[in-house]
Amino acid sequence: MAKGKGRRLRPDQTIRDYSGVTYRIETLLGEGGFGRAYLASRMSRDGKRPTRTVCLKDCGLAVNWHGEAFLGKLLADQPEVVRLIDAFVGVAGMPETRRQFLIFEYMEEGTVDDWLENTKPSAPWAEHRVRKEVRRLLLLLAKMHSVGITHRDIKPANVYLRNGRLVLGDFGISRMVLDPKQAAITEYTPAYTPNDAWVRNRWGPSEDIFQLGLLACTLLTGESWTKDELSSIRTLDVDDDFKCWIWHATAAKAKKYVDGADALEALDTLADVDMRNGRAPTRIRGQVVTLTGKLESGTRAEVTRELRSAGAVVQDAVGDSTTLVVRGTLRNALSEVEGRKLFATRERKRLGQKITLISETQLLRLLADKTS
Repeated sequence: MAKGKGRRLRPDQTIRDYSGVTYRIETLLGEGGFGRAYLASRMSRDGKRPTRTVCLKDCGLAVNWHGEAFLGKLLADQPEVVRLIDAFVGVAGMPETRRQFLIFEYMEEGTVDDWLENTKPSAPWAEHRVRKEVRRLLLLLAKMHSVGITHRDIKPANVYLRNGRLVLGDFGISRMVLDPKQAAITEYTPAYTPNDAWVRNRWGPSEDIFQLGLLACTLLTGESWTKDELSSIRTLDVDDDFKCWIWHATAAKAKKYVDGADALEALDTLADVDMRNGRAPTRIRGQVVTLTGKLESGTRAEVTRELRSAGAVVQDAVGDSTTLVVRGTLRNALSEVEGRKLFATRERKRLGQKITLISETQLLRLLADKTS
């Protein structure tokens, strides 16, 4: 028998809450480390007829029940959350033992995981639909993060569908703390956890955003994405600003979104960033330069030597001091338009960093200018 769990509830077995409402067990839906979930019926007062189909969760431990019941009540008015209907301690089993129960709305459309499993091949969601639904969940996460709540388990099996809209469920390992950025990890799902989180043993709001970025990739492709698939972000068939958002949400070397509010603002504004080539500076000396794309005038090493000889500082990656990004030929076999350096440039420009984009032709003119 699993630790913290009693015997399974039987079909037709009834459970009664404090007010006398009775729930009849229909069948087992699933079980995990934090209890078992059953399809159940809420019965009429006389106990003779079902009035509503619900999901009854028999929690394994009191501490899990307390946390999930508290958060369920706290977020009860949020349409992006699976609704908690009831939470009570009852008795069940033979011999009878005290059990902790949660009653949730029954999500007939199932989870994103069910969608992936039952509709093979899964038709990818259109980009505009994914953006809209990610934005709805970011609005929820922004509210949660503002009061110290992190979900910690946003994966396809815990994200439900209601009328085709995404709904967040299973707050079993969620936590509410005074400083969520410093909250220790207690439980986590490795495939959906960034490596640095478990190395640091810390889970903050940015890790929730990481998981939401993976979820966006899953919906866009119709294939389940874990952290092992992140190297394929460049192949996503979406606009560059959305691809940029996903990269910053999930990439290990990206400038992270600190919480739901930060990620929401980025999602809403990255498309407005001007990524066109601008007017070149009057001189190259003193510029902090990053090269990206294929260069036609020489190898990357040769152009770097010329730049340094002319008094510029050359960086391998876009950073806090970058002032100039030289964009070479970008398209390749993947029809890629922006890559990680331009993703970094777009995000930093959004945040107000003064970075000028120029072409290789503009750079060559600067280098040819003896006064530069």
